Amino acid sequence: MLPKAQNTVVLKHGVLHLVLRDGTANWQINYKSQSTKKWIRKSSGTDDLDQAKELAEDFAADVRSAERRGMPVLSKKFKAVAELVRKELEEKIVLGTSKRIYKDYVQAIDKYLIPILGSYNIDGITPQVVMEFEAKRIQIAGRKLKHSTHHTHELALNRIFDFAIEKGYLSKKDKPKVKNTGESGEARGFFTHEELIGFVEFLKKWSEQSFYEKTRALRELLVLYVLFVANTGARPGTELRELKWRHIEFIKTNNMRVIHIHLPQGKVGARTLIARNELWLVLEKLRSLHTEFAKLTLDQLVEAKHDAYVFRMRDGDRPYSFVSVFAKGIRQAKMLTNGRDKHQRSLYSLRHYYATQRILEGYTYEELESQMGTSAEMMRDHYNHMKPLMIAEKLAGGSASTDAEYIKYMDPSRANMMSLIAAGTGIYLPLPEQNPDATRELEQELLSNISKKS
Repeated sequence: MLPKAQNTVVLKHGVLHLVLRDGTANWQINYKSQSTKKWIRKSSGTDDLDQAKELAEDFAADVRSAERRGMPVLSKKFKAVAELVRKELEEKIVLGTSKRIYKDYVQAIDKYLIPILGSYNIDGITPQVVMEFEAKRIQIAGRKLKHSTHHTHELALNRIFDFAIEKGYLSKKDKPKVKNTGESGEARGFFTHEELIGFVEFLKKWSEQSFYEKTRALRELLVLYVLFVANTGARPGTELRELKWRHIEFIKTNNMRVIHIHLPQGKVGARTLIARNELWLVLEKLRSLHTEFAKLTLDQLVEAKHDAYVFRMRDGDRPYSFVSVFAKGIRQAKMLTNGRDKHQRSLYSLRHYYATQRILEGYTYEELESQMGTSAEMMRDHYNHMKPLMIAEKLAGGSASTDAEYIKYMDPSRANMMSLIAAGTGIYLPLPEQNPDATRELEQELLSNISKKS
């Protein structure tokens, strides 16, 4: 609240005041809204006290009337409200208390919302204005925006409108409705677990077939790159391009060591993730490509915080991108599509594979939000079609069988991932090394059965 002016005339204590501040000629009306419990300040436009009193009483009566009818108690430009919301978002981003999508909100506010809607009063955005907004943002982008971009704009707009309602600039009944008319994002082809194993097995053989050593080295590195993305869900491209060994650490928890990876750059800036334990074998294979690390164990290499890039070929060179070699490999394998639809597979299909596998294992969107670097809202919108698969047994009317009781000991998700890793690295671990606890449980089960029979 502003400090009390030297010249203050109280018309109704705690509700309606007239103030004359230093450096101003006209009286200012200060009225406390009964609906928002906030002070509204408006210039009377006159230096005559008696006239200012009349104007203040009229203003207070208009505000009370508007409040009774559910109308906004004062008007604000959309730009002013949007800038307040943006400031709030930016403060949370700096403090590290924001959701990842907040950066997208800020970008939408600056690039589309303020340039198009900024000059309108927040309570003057009519259905016709919304229709014009649809057309104008296409002009700014130079194309029709995707469904996901529209969804981000819708969320940012609703945040601004809700803030305006809270402050009394907009009534609930007049809150504009924005329809998502964006085009659905181009669906990418996906891999089932078996298809990805088949593709990795092909890449392994393909990497040995080229006449040129450089090509063989690039294809060899591609196999490990594919396994890395499938095991972490990292974004192919910028998130992995600058990854160095010093960005990887092994952290001891209560029950195990985990692979903690700091991704130095990417779509949402730097972020961290936890890799599946099977990635140990991929990292070991990446280490073994370089003679400079021959005398170092994987632990020693990671502990040394070595500044070398992770994805380098045997001669030390780094590929500019894996996009072309992946595209050639997927075509050579005749697996560009899955044969059931026309959606083409790309490197991002590996990230999609990671997400679908974790969702099928029962992870929530909120649990995957930090790991994937994507908001739970966006993942829910993208993967909601998988719900029937997650409860497939219930929908089929089935129940757990005796076989299923034995299968649970094998930790299917881990056994499946090990089969994928083995296809690419040639390293196969027996069950005792994959899952010691499961091994002990199986041994106890077998001993129990033998005791019963004897």
